[in-house]
Amino acid sequence: MNRLEGAILWLDRLMCRALDVFTIIVAGVLLVLLNYAVFARFILNSSVSWGEELPAHILAMLTFIGAAYLTRTNEHLGFDSFVRILNLGVQRIVLCLNQILMAGFGAMLFWYGGKASLSFTGRTLISVDLPMILFRGAVPLGGALIVLICLVRLVAIIIGRVNPGELLPEGDG
Repeated sequence: MNRLEGAILWLDRLMCRALDVFTIIVAGVLLVLLNYAVFARFILNSSVSWGEELPAHILAMLTFIGAAYLTRTNEHLGFDSFVRILNLGVQRIVLCLNQILMAGFGAMLFWYGGKASLSFTGRTLISVDLPMILFRGAVPLGGALIVLICLVRLVAIIIGRVNPGELLPEGDG
């Protein structure tokens, strides 16, 4: 393995770990906030002002970063059972096309999500004084991560460093 491959593997592991940590922390924060909002409303009989707005924005942020996470862990929606019955050469072609299409989708998320999120610059949430771009910025970030993951995989498939079976979820086999 040369230095470039080693660096790519190291960055891939780092990104995967960062996505793991981010997803767990944000999901945990969402769980705590929602439970507190319900507790405050029904037990303390005092609703919190941010009970709907903040969790909704956090969930949207988690959705777009989670899309990149699922792309990285090969758990996104796909037709894996169909791909498994194809011969190895056709699998490579199908998976290359899949990576190109997913990278295109990620690029659109990056471009249009970036334009949309920049339109929220200077605005804050109504109930909490947090900048909206903090949450809306997850759309272009998720798109950029999807593009990066797909392009690295596309190169790996083309040069033969990745077996097509490695890019299919294990649950189908």
